[in-house]
Amino acid sequence: MNVTDLFPASKFLKSEDVEAAGGEVTLTISKVERKEYEDEAGKKEVKGVLSFSDDERQLSLNVTNTNVLVTMYGGNDIDKHWIGKKVTLYVDPNVKYGTKIVKGLRIRNLNSAEALSHSFWEKVTERFLTPDEGRAVLKKNNGNYAAAIEELENDLKD
Repeated sequence: MNVTDLFPASKFLKSEDVEAAGGEVTLTISKVERKEYEDEAGKKEVKGVLSFSDDERQLSLNVTNTNVLVTMYGGNDIDKHWIGKKVTLYVDPNVKYGTKIVKGLRIRNLNSAEALSHSFWEKVTERFLTPDEGRAVLKKNNGNYAAAIEELENDLKD
């Protein structure tokens, strides 16, 4: 028996989980919700929590990771714009937690062009378009991923 067998598995992802998976893990967001926590002093605070379609464990959001998600996918209507998106978690050995420096989970920030490209090709796949059809939509929109995504989203509404 290992010492970890003495304790129930956590429902939240930890840096050790990501390290054991090779130092980085990419997951698909399935749900965003608010959760109330109480610290040792009894002070209550509300944080965002991400659930994933490819892992039953969740990620409790901090300000840093929330800001990365907002940069990547926007801060308005997050139930619409974050669900189904991929996030890559990695371990940062220099996270400040209170007065201590500890290992913590961070979300890798895709640059906006990479995030838009990724979102576009996800939309192409969702519509069961071939890569050639996807490239045609992109060409029709002069290589503008945001406009091409908007076109695909509007086609889904029709």
